[in-house]
Amino acid sequence: MFEYKTRSDILARARFILAQMHVDSCKAGVRRVWNSTFRISIPSKSDVKRAAVANLESLNDICTFEGWDNVYVGEEDEDVKVGTIKK
Repeated sequence: MFEYKTRSDILARARFILAQMHVDSCKAGVRRVWNSTFRISIPSKSDVKRAAVANLESLNDICTFEGWDNVYVGEEDEDVKVGTIKK
């Protein structure tokens, strides 16, 4: 069980999640694989990334509940920047 008393605790957890995602992603293959010996599915790089992003978004929910700034900004959350057209 995790206990977050400050935003710093959440930030530390977010860093841990990112570090773990990197480690797991380096071990994972490009495609999900079925291990017939142990009868389990071995996650792909995409699966690992998707799980980590879900965990980081969950941390954002806690931050919102506590009234703190979010610790993770996903790709879809960033502001869209429109450039100019060159003639």
